[in-house]
Amino acid sequence: MKAKGSRTPTAPATATPHREMRDRYRGTLIGLTVGNTLGLPVESWPRAAIRERFPRGLREIDPTEQRLPWDDDAAQTVILAEAILEHDTIHIADVAQRFVAWARTSGRGIGNLTARVIEALRDGKPPEEAARWVWERHGGRPAGNGAVMRCAPVAMRWPRASDRARLLEETERSAIVTHHDPRCAWSAYAINLALTSALDGRRMAVLEIEGELARAGADEHVLHAIREVSKNDLDHFQLDGTAIGFTLKAMQAGLWCLENGEDYEESIVRVIGAGGDTDTNAAVAGAVLGALHGDTSIPRRWVANIRDADRLTSLADQLLERTGI
Repeated sequence: MKAKGSRTPTAPATATPHREMRDRYRGTLIGLTVGNTLGLPVESWPRAAIRERFPRGLREIDPTEQRLPWDDDAAQTVILAEAILEHDTIHIADVAQRFVAWARTSGRGIGNLTARVIEALRDGKPPEEAARWVWERHGGRPAGNGAVMRCAPVAMRWPRASDRARLLEETERSAIVTHHDPRCAWSAYAINLALTSALDGRRMAVLEIEGELARAGADEHVLHAIREVSKNDLDHFQLDGTAIGFTLKAMQAGLWCLENGEDYEESIVRVIGAGGDTDTNAAVAGAVLGALHGDTSIPRRWVANIRDADRLTSLADQLLERTGI
């Protein structure tokens, strides 16, 4: 049962296409930040523990979040949005410098892999080499979800079908600042394809996304993870199992919502209830759901308890304006 008065009215049927697009753009950044923030208290919990503690699902954001800095998912998303708006591209050195500054002044929730790359940058590693150096030092294995969690502004800037080559290029650049493993860039590209369709008011079929990645050269591991979404329920992905924080798990949570998310609140609650890296899974899912259903679909009681919602709305509006749509 929803709390009465928890939502604002949905956009009227007479809303203009631009107004509807603006609602979806705002919903992407607000939805990401709300999902990120709502999932924080149970980060890394197994689903059984979450369901025991919250039988109806985790449904409230702590009001103290209004006074805290954004967690890393939202903070790095904002950094990418601001970098894109300033340069109309992603310069690896520029974004690396912004991440180093963020880590110095806040760094809340920073992931292990990103922290190691930032340490390498501080030690003088060139921005174009730091992520690869860290990845190789750890056996070429780390494929964390830090790139997929923050990729949404790339899709928001280059959403057209005619932008596909640019979307792939900029998505890869947004990832390799900190995440060298190719699976990280490919999973971010899959989510960005999902977002471009949602921002256009439709749902790209998951198997269509798999086909786009196959044609672009993605490896079979990534393609298999996408195909799994098309035929399984959320619990199948064992988000709370081994490899919590794996980039493909966050991707699967987001793509599952693309196919199955009919309601922002209930879908986010379900993703968080699946356990694992709940804040990041819900950030990715929240961006997709917000793009699908718009800002007006997100409970106002949640938006009221996140930090600087007006800044997120402004960034979304500027990204939409930059597209010229």
